[in-house]
Amino acid sequence: MKLLCLLLLLPLSLFAQENVMYKDLKTALKTPELVYHLQLKRKSLHEFPKQLFLFANLKTLDLSKNKINCIPDSLAFLSGLHILNLSRNNIALIPNTIDQLVSLEQLDLWDNYIEVLPDALTRLSKLKQVDIRGIALPYSKHVAYRELLKGVDLLMSDPCDCEEK
Repeated sequence: MKLLCLLLLLPLSLFAQENVMYKDLKTALKTPELVYHLQLKRKSLHEFPKQLFLFANLKTLDLSKNKINCIPDSLAFLSGLHILNLSRNNIALIPNTIDQLVSLEQLDLWDNYIEVLPDALTRLSKLKQVDIRGIALPYSKHVAYRELLKGVDLLMSDPCDCEEK
């Protein structure tokens, strides 16, 4: 009888894990297969944690408000990621390998130093929202990105009266 109860409750405990937001890498690494949501904002990170590939079920990754300046190609290991928040970092380049995040629905790049959005974003068929507010874009790029990401909710600041590089 105890075994039957345990077997019935096990799926409930796994489901409950899907609603947990881990806010500490050390704690999350204790049971990486149960981590669906990881929030590592304000941790003074200068790069993506190398252990991220261990989180095979990760759906939400929040690395906002850090000091990250580069998105590694190894991020492709997180193909099940739905939400990626990289706002308020020092990122200047989005690699073309971003298109390997095939489940990505929301990409937050607000307040970074991005000069170019790659065409690879158009290959993300599930992408619903991209936030690039706080990034100074001349009118020509403003128009080009709206065209590039047609059908995606693109959040942008007003175009600036700045020079194109």
